[in-house]
Amino acid sequence: MSKKKTGLFLVTLVIVASLTIISMIIENNVTFFSIVQLAILLIMFFSYFTWARSGEDERPVPEDELGKKITTESGLVSYKILIVLIFGFICLDYFLHGSTNLLLIVLFAIGLTLLPIIEFLKARSYR
Repeated sequence: MSKKKTGLFLVTLVIVASLTIISMIIENNVTFFSIVQLAILLIMFFSYFTWARSGEDERPVPEDELGKKITTESGLVSYKILIVLIFGFICLDYFLHGSTNLLLIVLFAIGLTLLPIIEFLKARSYR
């Protein structure tokens, strides 16, 4: 990508993120949409700078072997971090409210069993 496109991307990203954050502060109203919008902007930022290529560099491509390895390893690490975070929120919820949120516990249980189930199904597909 050219420096012009990267600069335009960064400026646009900063403007949209700033407007969202300012809107959240001024209106004192944090909504589902505003949180998801900020998350999508972060996804775009990191994806752009992970996979964007210019003519002179040798960055990995998602389709090549290194790109697939990066995607696989980062997916596994993020899965484990997510499980720890969900468990942390269950503990935090218990200490703040004196009870636990049943939906968080169900989500934690699903998260714990999801990876082994997917691995099992994936291994069966190679037989």
